[in-house]
Amino acid sequence: MNIYLISNESYRLINEEIKKIVKNNNYETFNLNKSLITEVLEEASYLSLDNNLKYLVVSNADFFGSDKVDDKLVEQLLKYFNNPNPNTVLIFTTQKPIDSRKKIVKLIKDKYQVISDAKKDKMALSNFLTNYVKRNEFSIDYQTINYIINNSYNNLDIMLNELDKIMLYYNFPCTIKYNDVVSIVGNSLDNNNFHFVAAVVSKKLPDALRLFNSLKVYKVDSTVLVALLAREYRLTFYVKKLYQDKWSLKDICNTLHMADWQVDKLYNNALHYSESELLRNLVLLCDIDMNIKKGLWDKDTALYGFLLDACS
Repeated sequence: MNIYLISNESYRLINEEIKKIVKNNNYETFNLNKSLITEVLEEASYLSLDNNLKYLVVSNADFFGSDKVDDKLVEQLLKYFNNPNPNTVLIFTTQKPIDSRKKIVKLIKDKYQVISDAKKDKMALSNFLTNYVKRNEFSIDYQTINYIINNSYNNLDIMLNELDKIMLYYNFPCTIKYNDVVSIVGNSLDNNNFHFVAAVVSKKLPDALRLFNSLKVYKVDSTVLVALLAREYRLTFYVKKLYQDKWSLKDICNTLHMADWQVDKLYNNALHYSESELLRNLVLLCDIDMNIKKGLWDKDTALYGFLLDACS
């Protein structure tokens, strides 16, 4: 089997499936938000002199889903799928649902392998997370699982990370208590700061305002939040520019001293912004910071106004 299509809402679960396929072998990555499919197919078709098996992982392959696909692209894919390089293992991944009616999906299902897990509803999420806890010899009730789901922005990766953190807190198999989870998840300022920044950058105004009000209860200074937002917009702008200048993922990670998943997150955020919009938000935050320090503006009112503007 040398062509795979993996569809899962979770970045973490996709990586687990990739590891099952590649095992301990190295692999090359392509992100289709930054690379052309023609580049992928050229690399996949290349015959190395030593005939060693090579692995290519192609992320954001969303054309297997409901997105419209150019006919020429379909022809290129079908041509390769019907006559693949036997020395290349090609792994496509997408966090979106796949469309089983498409020719390219049908062909992979017939001749190769599709590993697909549909987006989970709340009951399926609850069952999945409960079983995840049980596999680690812990137990948890529905109310506690439901609290984690409701405080994780409908993001399965965040839910799994929260459970890992909670199990690490206990350090031995036992029953996970609701009050402990509220203390660990709900009152963690670093966690809430992260969620606040993520909500603002994703332009989710209701979530951003709810988190802002929650952070004020814990007396988090608005100037701290201004600095965190400015850092996120600045890094997003850097990543957008560096990719436009054809920098590799490895070079960007080394330059910014960040992990590849962090750079990917910033790049995915950058897709929803123009350069001018990122720079505008940075200038606004700089003005807010300066006028707060001069005593001209109220810090909470200024940040509240920014949220209404930036998330609109």
